[in-house]
Amino acid sequence: MTSPTTFTETLTGFIQGLITNMTSLITTNPVPFLVIAGFLVLVYVGRAIAQNRPVPTDPSRLFSAVQKNEGFGRAGGQCEMDGVLFMRCKAKAHHGDHHYPWSKGGSTSMANFVAACARHNTSKGAKIPTVWATMRMEARRRKYFPQGVNVKAGERFAQR
Repeated sequence: MTSPTTFTETLTGFIQGLITNMTSLITTNPVPFLVIAGFLVLVYVGRAIAQNRPVPTDPSRLFSAVQKNEGFGRAGGQCEMDGVLFMRCKAKAHHGDHHYPWSKGGSTSMANFVAACARHNTSKGAKIPTVWATMRMEARRRKYFPQGVNVKAGERFAQR
């Protein structure tokens, strides 16, 4: 077994050698490193632009009373979000939530309606649900949605 001092000295020597070799490679042939650096900058800038791009939003932000009644009815008045161990939350639903957030381009339609308890609605915020969370919700909906009602969770305004 090596002592901590020996390990630290070995690691320090390795890092110093790596830096020396990288410096030598960059000074002899900088083109590959410039190409890689340029690519990384483009990726970074592209992601920043994509995150700040405005999205078309549904002119109607709030669900109507009719939509809420229909949504709560098909959910049996129970929250549709993940509860303990990915099972359905047992709390009573009081909020009509957008599965795909309205501020991110989600539509105010029954295809995007989720019956949620106060805790889940207020904690979700404007986060886009993961693919797995969406799949779990759709699988649960097959058990309690009325026959013939689409179980798909989420719809963007641009898709309507």
